[in-house]
Parts: sequence; structure tokens; C-alpha cells
Amino acid sequence: MSESFALRLQEERRLMYVGITRAQRSLAVSWSRKRKKGREMIAAQPSRFIAEMALDKTTVKEDPREKLKALRAEFAKKSADAAAAAAASPGTA
Repeated sequence: MSESFALRLQEERRLMYVGITRAQRSLAVSWSRKRKKGREMIAAQPSRFIAEMALDKTTVKEDPREKLKALRAEFAKKSADAAAAAAASPGTA
């Protein structure tokens, strides 16, 4: 492995570490199965650093669609509660 490649790899690893440590509450690690290269779709490989993170079956896995659904329900409830509160006190503007 050349020295310049090793330095680039070290810098990529450092940037990934910075990104991971900036996560305040949760961290979503994902990758695409396919990506576009020019006009064709090719199989994508996950980052080499994901393997270094030692994620396994005991790691918590969430479906982002389910989380989004829950967030939408929470926001809808807050909106409905705010509308009900506004309707209950018509004298305030």
C-alpha cells in the first residue's frame, strides 16, 4: 500500500469518526445496494469503515419508515392539540 493511499485512508477514517461522534442522539448507518455510474446502475459496496464499527445482530436496527410514521403521528397530535386549545379559548389572538 502506497504512503499516499494510506494517508487518504487515514483521513477518510478520521472524517467518518468525526461524523459518528457528532451524532447527538442516534446514528443511522446505511448504504445503497446500487448506485448510478454514468448511465448504468452498478452494485454498490458499503464503506470499509462500516465493518470496522463491529455492527452485529445485537446492534439496534430501526426501519426509518416506521420512525418517520411515528414522527408524523406525533406532529399531527401536537397540531390537533394546539388547534383544540385555540378553539377552546376564542378570546385570545
